[in-house]
Amino acid sequence: MTRPLTLLAAGLLALVALSLAAEPAEAASVKPVPTAVVDPGHKGLARWFTALKAASEGKGVARALHYGDSTIAADGLARTVRARLTTRFGDAGPGFVSAGLNPMWNQRSDVSSSRSGDWEWRTILLGGAGGRYGLGGIVGIVRSGGHAVIRAIDAAKAPVRQRHVELWYQGGAGYGSYWVSADDKEIGRGAAAAAATEDRRFSLDMPDGFEKLAFGASGGTVPVYGVVLETGNPGATWESLGVVGVGSRSFTTYAKTGLPPQMAQRGADLVVVMLGGNEAGFPALLSREGEAYTPIYDSALSTILEGAKGASCLVVSPLDQGFVDEADGAEKARPGMKNLVLVQSRVATAHGCAFWSTWAAMGGAGSALTWGHARGIGTGDLVHVTPYGLQLLGDALADALLADYDAWAAGG
Repeated sequence: MTRPLTLLAAGLLALVALSLAAEPAEAASVKPVPTAVVDPGHKGLARWFTALKAASEGKGVARALHYGDSTIAADGLARTVRARLTTRFGDAGPGFVSAGLNPMWNQRSDVSSSRSGDWEWRTILLGGAGGRYGLGGIVGIVRSGGHAVIRAIDAAKAPVRQRHVELWYQGGAGYGSYWVSADDKEIGRGAAAAAATEDRRFSLDMPDGFEKLAFGASGGTVPVYGVVLETGNPGATWESLGVVGVGSRSFTTYAKTGLPPQMAQRGADLVVVMLGGNEAGFPALLSREGEAYTPIYDSALSTILEGAKGASCLVVSPLDQGFVDEADGAEKARPGMKNLVLVQSRVATAHGCAFWSTWAAMGGAGSALTWGHARGIGTGDLVHVTPYGLQLLGDALADALLADYDAWAAGG
């Protein structure tokens, strides 16, 4: 394993460890600033709002995909938004869970997983998979005899019964076979071998439901993109698809050909993009209003949305950041953040997307320094915040989205 990969793994493992920590005993000394979603006429979120309304009437599932970096890779504020939505509109299940199954790359609070055997991972951060990384930007390559077990769980970590399952995998020359079981009973098996590399999917409805899903490989290697778990009930999903370390260029470099058809296959009602945390130091952000950053971010957003024709879209800015100046040892606000947020808001508008500023919700320029020293919130790096801090921001985002939904539903 290379040193950069080891450092990335350590960073995410630290975030996952934090995610298990208890809420601080004392109230935080900072609170988010109420921040509205920018979406004139509700045009950016109309399709998702329509799906949510149908779900509330028992008529379907409103599916949302949330892309991001380490803030989302450990389920970040996504877990709070998910809980708020499923409480109000119904729990439709975890939805798509990328094949990370490994806290080196991502983690989901609504599933538990384990694996055994010989596995290898390739992601859009470092490449190496020929442009095919699945819907979540991760391909888990399982070799013969290896397998994984996954369960949907609730907030108390009790299993939640699911009634629909999909295995998204890759076919190709020289591959082995896959198998899928539910509650220890085999429900599917097939060859992954194909004359040419192609994306495939195994799908099955199970009216009686199941709690434990397992899948694995025999007779050779099978690259797996992920699984879909759904309850079969009306409701909402909020499918967090973060990959530690990624930025806009990760998508435009490695996901340009493989992501759009996978996105189209999932048929999400909402696509949420929260990138930029690894771009705050870009020199392009320091000139005038950061115009040189525009094509970088625009290309990424275009790539992500290409296969999501007709879906609602929401751009969420990254958290504010600070740094320690090596020259004088002083903590300072990251100077490019204001321009980064400005560019992202403009690109969102150009693509017809709604926009929500995490940066503004934290308090704007320099807020990372305040949050970074708040009890129970600061992590010491002036970049990340604790899970309690992310819970506060997740509630702020959920408040904004639900207020916008209520205005839309009332005809406002």
